[in-house]
Amino acid sequence: MKVLHVYRTYFPDSQGGVQEAIRQIARSTLAHGVENRVFTLSEEPVPAQIQSDEAGIVRVKQHFEIASCGFALSGLNEFRRQTEWADIVHYHYPWPYGDLLHLMAGSPGPSVVTYHSDIVRQQFLSFVYRPVMDRFLGSMDSIIATSPNYAATSKTLERFSSRIDIVPIGLEEASYPDPDQDFIDRVAADYGRDFFLFIGVWRYYKGLHILLKAMQGSSSRVVVVGSGPI
Repeated sequence: MKVLHVYRTYFPDSQGGVQEAIRQIARSTLAHGVENRVFTLSEEPVPAQIQSDEAGIVRVKQHFEIASCGFALSGLNEFRRQTEWADIVHYHYPWPYGDLLHLMAGSPGPSVVTYHSDIVRQQFLSFVYRPVMDRFLGSMDSIIATSPNYAATSKTLERFSSRIDIVPIGLEEASYPDPDQDFIDRVAADYGRDFFLFIGVWRYYKGLHILLKAMQGSSSRVVVVGSGPI
């Protein structure tokens, strides 16, 4: 089986939660005979195609970005070629340009989407984009929610409840890096061994402000790892 994953950015250009989720899916399905590719954008797509351990990576030049959504003026033809190769197209939401690609290309095969998050802040853009989003989600053979709570609380997902499947995000333990004892000892010397660890890009929708508020008055400590705009 050939599966094409579609998302706005991927390794080695970027690193993040959705990228890692795609990597874990691809790694874990190799043993079942699945051949994976990732269609994505890059500001410097040289070379245009890369082979990683888990998947072939097909990169198209990103020409501009609106509200963190990358666009490629020349992406449609390459996207059509990749969907012709694939048995299943697996979209990772949100990426509005990916919605447009799907609708313009008329992808002939089965299509699924993993719904990673709602669009929260861009209310005006979301209002303009909603007809496209509704057509895109309505055309999917399956919409994957990553938890029962998300499926139950998302205002967007509730309109498509009849086609939702729950598939939690998993991590394959064999993919973890080997722990470095010297580094562990240095962390323990600086922060102790009893703390809550937050790792991620510091963005508003990560809920870091909720964590810090919840920790007030607690005897526990939190260590925050990462960087970002907040």
